[in-house]
Amino acid sequence: MKISTYRKALGVALFWLFIWQILYWFVGKDLIVPSPLQTFKTLGRILSGHAFYLDAAATLSRCVAGIFYSLLVGLVTAFLSYRLSLVRHILSLPVLVFKATPVMAVILFLILCLTSGQVPIFVCFLMCYPVVYTNTLSGLDALGHKYLEMAKLYQLSQADTLRHVMIPAILPQLLASMRLLAGLSWKTVVAAEVLASPHFSMGYNLLNAKIYLETPELFAWIISIICLSLAFEKILCLGLNLFSLKPYSGSKVLKNQRWSKGKSNDSSIGDELSSSVVIHNLSKSYAQKQIFSNFNAVFPENKTTAILAPSGAGKTTLLRILAGLEPYPCGKIEGIQKGRVSFLFQEDRLLPWLNVYDNMAIVLKNQMSSQKAHAEIVQMLHLLNLTENLYNMPDQLSGGMKHRVAIGRTFLYPATLLLLDEPFRGIDSALKERLFSTLWPIYAGKKTILLATHQQEDVNRLADQQISLS
Repeated sequence: MKISTYRKALGVALFWLFIWQILYWFVGKDLIVPSPLQTFKTLGRILSGHAFYLDAAATLSRCVAGIFYSLLVGLVTAFLSYRLSLVRHILSLPVLVFKATPVMAVILFLILCLTSGQVPIFVCFLMCYPVVYTNTLSGLDALGHKYLEMAKLYQLSQADTLRHVMIPAILPQLLASMRLLAGLSWKTVVAAEVLASPHFSMGYNLLNAKIYLETPELFAWIISIICLSLAFEKILCLGLNLFSLKPYSGSKVLKNQRWSKGKSNDSSIGDELSSSVVIHNLSKSYAQKQIFSNFNAVFPENKTTAILAPSGAGKTTLLRILAGLEPYPCGKIEGIQKGRVSFLFQEDRLLPWLNVYDNMAIVLKNQMSSQKAHAEIVQMLHLLNLTENLYNMPDQLSGGMKHRVAIGRTFLYPATLLLLDEPFRGIDSALKERLFSTLWPIYAGKKTILLATHQQEDVNRLADQQISLS
């Protein structure tokens, strides 16, 4: 396969060399179009001198510096814009101006303000920064709130939220930006070097060749710049591929977790006693639609309460309010222990860049030792009949398998209040019976459970009481 690709590339190169030679014969003037042979002889002479490598190193360093500064400032300002709408509005105009302003106009202005060596770096930064900023901000906007809500609910630390939720979400857009910057940086830096004329630079040599009408040397420098630009882009892309998201075995979440030695405090995890959840005069509305008005309810401790209502009556809204994910203007709720609530959302909300194991491990990382977390995950996967899918990525699972992973994650978290929104949808009767007889007795004890479902058979089998929102 590679040999065939190289042959095609060689064939294309020979074809265009032939066209170049024909053009040289047709024009008949070395001053306008030098021959390929003469150009490559000049290129060999340039490459044999140490000055070429000093110039190439200087140009390369300016490209790297420009990309680094644009990456650093672009990431920081994109995160600030994502968090603060005021920052987003303030930056919208300069980003638009940077994207629309011709490169030559920027270079000519900066020549008046900076030294010749600083101009290419700053020009590269100004041209590359909008790419990093807009792509990163687009990735953060696409992240939405569903994964961040999950991180908040399961008490993920800011470091874990950044490392396992936010950065992987923007990584595809960031890698696409870097691939684009690899070529853009060389174009802007060399163009700035031509006009600013720093002593050590490839652009300065282009300018000299043009001034002294050394056309073969001009062509030779152009070829060297193109080759170095392509090599830089290729090397950068190979490096970026190391960071691309791909299937993996093992655990990223628990990889750096300290494995406890000696006596563990795991016995206290999940031993908190649940309490009754009491709602007093709850009111909630969306726009002109009233969802709850002076709603009162008691959900007894260590009992399962089924919530029955038609679609749109407020089952999910009620669960989100109890989870602390939805504000409410009026009312009072008692009996909820902060950080001890687990929620099975209607959507599975599995992190696409983590495998099955890590999608469960991430909610246990800060709750127990790695040994206990591993044992709990292995047992849960066995109960869910997912042992063979331990290291599968979410996109390698069927819809029903994804939902089972979400069920497992919800039950594994050491919660005293369990909120289940249509928990057994998409699960066949045989597996449902297995979950009822194995998972439920093991994990549902000592928990106050709210079960929102349309399935009356689930209510009859699991619920101690039921309420209607109608």
